Amino acid sequence: MSNGSFEHPMDDAFSVPDDIEPLVEEIHEFIESDVEPIEQEYSAYLGSPLNYLDEDGRLRPEVEAARAEVRQRSAEEGYYALHLPEEVGGGGLSQREHFYIIEEIFRYGTGHGTGLTKSMLAWTEGPSPMLIHLDDDQREEWLQPLIEGRKSACIGITEPTAGSDITGIKTYAEKDGDEWVINGHKRYITNAPFADTAQILAKTDQGDGIDGMAMFLVDTDNPGFEPGHINQNIMMDGITSDIHLDDCRVSDDQLVGEVGQGLQLALTWINWRRVNRAGMCVGMGRYLLERMLEHANEREAFGSPIGDNQAVQWPIVETATELRAVRAFSTQLLSEFDEMSTLERLDQPSEARRTMSMLKYYPENQLFEWSDRAVQVLGGQGLMRSGGVERVFRVARNLRIPAGATEIQKQTIARTLGLGGSR
Repeated sequence: MSNGSFEHPMDDAFSVPDDIEPLVEEIHEFIESDVEPIEQEYSAYLGSPLNYLDEDGRLRPEVEAARAEVRQRSAEEGYYALHLPEEVGGGGLSQREHFYIIEEIFRYGTGHGTGLTKSMLAWTEGPSPMLIHLDDDQREEWLQPLIEGRKSACIGITEPTAGSDITGIKTYAEKDGDEWVINGHKRYITNAPFADTAQILAKTDQGDGIDGMAMFLVDTDNPGFEPGHINQNIMMDGITSDIHLDDCRVSDDQLVGEVGQGLQLALTWINWRRVNRAGMCVGMGRYLLERMLEHANEREAFGSPIGDNQAVQWPIVETATELRAVRAFSTQLLSEFDEMSTLERLDQPSEARRTMSMLKYYPENQLFEWSDRAVQVLGGQGLMRSGGVERVFRVARNLRIPAGATEIQKQTIARTLGLGGSR
């Protein structure tokens, strides 16, 4: 497993605060003791998409089983839901503290293209801050199995005609006695083929526009719920597909919060993904820097290491410098966010929205630059799917669109600065 174990002169620059260092060390030890053996056990299915995807582009069941095993072991150790408050069974970490955990995990790159290491923490498939708005009975039925890693989820927001403009969704839920009947079509839904539960955003007959939007909990074995074909995207993840909802009936107790809160609830999920981008990008940036330094010192051309050449030195120098800057920028903004808000809050203040958008778009843009440089420095090896760097390059390009494209983040920042109309 290619990881962050390569030591170089930059190691001291990435120190971890004393309050979170013991937990980061635990995470590192868990990866070595629990995750690496699972990767070795399933090594025949890892690496190239030719190994971990079937003929339809779907993740092979063996790899999904490996992901689930990592998720459950992590949950047993209390790592999987570190981002949630202790009151619901989470670890109670602040966003700043959680940054260092995410960074450590993504120092391992992307886990042979399948995200086994990433499966240690809750992502799209796990418990989001949105679910804190469930009542006690709902938490026991819907949230607890996710926190414990026994079940996985997906969230249905995006549709064929609605992406950045969430208000343009057409999925519709009509009240029928003490039930709701949902019809619609969701697109690009991560983990839809494997999820046990789905969170579905829909418009309702209880109000117009935003006032009628609601979030529903849906069991994926519901007769009206059907995953569509695999979306074979740039990530080659094998876990993204459409969702078809055809007269899908759910009860009143499967409503999250209240009708009229659907958009705000969806944004709590989206903001969770935005805030976590910083740790992901810095972690993968460190992985790239390590790979560049290794290659520059080991690869020889014309009788000497290629790292002796300025043409190779400069992109590494630029990456090392920018990586420190982005890390400092991210931890400072996360500290500021912790002081002003929480992710489950439905009425985020203007400054918090600006901070979350900055935390998404800027680290993502930098990661894309770093990954492009890394591919160039590694040359032919950088283009190989088995090498890891090429995979990070594709992940970096992908990140700039989901959970709000770069342009949407800049628009949010502009508006919170008093530009462009509504604040």
